[in-house]
Amino acid sequence: MENKPAFYARYEFLLGLWLLAGLFTGIKQYYQGELHSHINNFIIFKSSYGHFLQRIPLYLEYPKEYFDLYLYGPIFAILMAPFAFLPTVVSVSVWNMVNALVLFLAVWNLPLDEKKRVAIAWIILNSTMTALLNTQFHPLCIALILWSYICINRGQDSWAALWIVLGICIKLYGIVGLAFFFFSKNPLRLAGYLIFWMLLILIIPLILGGWDYGLSTYWGWKEVLAHKNDLNVDIKNLRTDVCVMGMIRRWTGDGSLSNLWFLLPSMLVNLLVFFQISKWKDLAFQLRMVAFVSIYLMLASTGTESPTLIMAFPGVGIWFVLGEKSKARWTLLVFTLLISSFSPTDLFPTWLRNEWINPLGLMILPLFMVWLSIAWDLVRQEPKETLHP
Repeated sequence: MENKPAFYARYEFLLGLWLLAGLFTGIKQYYQGELHSHINNFIIFKSSYGHFLQRIPLYLEYPKEYFDLYLYGPIFAILMAPFAFLPTVVSVSVWNMVNALVLFLAVWNLPLDEKKRVAIAWIILNSTMTALLNTQFHPLCIALILWSYICINRGQDSWAALWIVLGICIKLYGIVGLAFFFFSKNPLRLAGYLIFWMLLILIIPLILGGWDYGLSTYWGWKEVLAHKNDLNVDIKNLRTDVCVMGMIRRWTGDGSLSNLWFLLPSMLVNLLVFFQISKWKDLAFQLRMVAFVSIYLMLASTGTESPTLIMAFPGVGIWFVLGEKSKARWTLLVFTLLISSFSPTDLFPTWLRNEWINPLGLMILPLFMVWLSIAWDLVRQEPKETLHP
């Protein structure tokens, strides 16, 4: 007779916990006020549909509605339609629950055994809460990346292509899903679906908004991303630029250091670990590549901040469950959770966060160490290492 897992490892308990996390964070943050509050991100998302409907620029400032700027693709404004007509307290709660649900289901559908999936779900939970408390899109963003791999692994190329294209057209981060292209059993079919979905999704704003307005939204998106990148690279702004070069810029006090100092050598590392063609069909190699590229997004992006680090933590979970549970691996996991996941929360000493973690950009350091560890695992892993999901 098979022993049932403990209650905290059961699917029903975890599913309920994640949905409750979405509901709780949505309601909690709503009652702190709509304008200039922690649901500001959601107000930006929700308002974008109304702006699209009225054919007014998506990427200007609207201080009477929210602060900051809308930074997402035009298709995202259209997809926010279901939330635009609901009362804000309902819509923000549903938004957070959808984010939590889609990410949890992505983790639960990874081709791993149940114990490993449970471990990943617990490893990423706190970072998910941080993102939900900021009503971020990033749990959905990393979920799209995970789902793109899951569907490729299952031979569902049409769905995989849709999730990759949506990720690209909403936030650009989804482009890393293309790293899984050669894991497909039928790359030509996947390529065809990628072209189909890309053309369809790009043309939808042109059809619904009109040719001139639709084109202006794409141009506005390009300009606002360039503007936002310039704003992010500011060593006096401790909230953003929590990437590897942001950390180095803070260490040296030189805000002019280019990201290319990290991007060029790191892209070489990416190419070296990926183009081990004999390993492409190996499940463990594929999963480690999923972890590798998802963490890399945060290491390389000037837009990295504490709520966006949820993008990296499924990768941390995959790295941990696939490796030998040595003291060194356990130590690095605990170090990563403390510094990269818990340091932005009230559970972490305030003085340590304010005096060391934020001024020195140390939040990204453990993730960088995990990324290097995955690179080592990818290189030393023997081809055809077997996993039994």
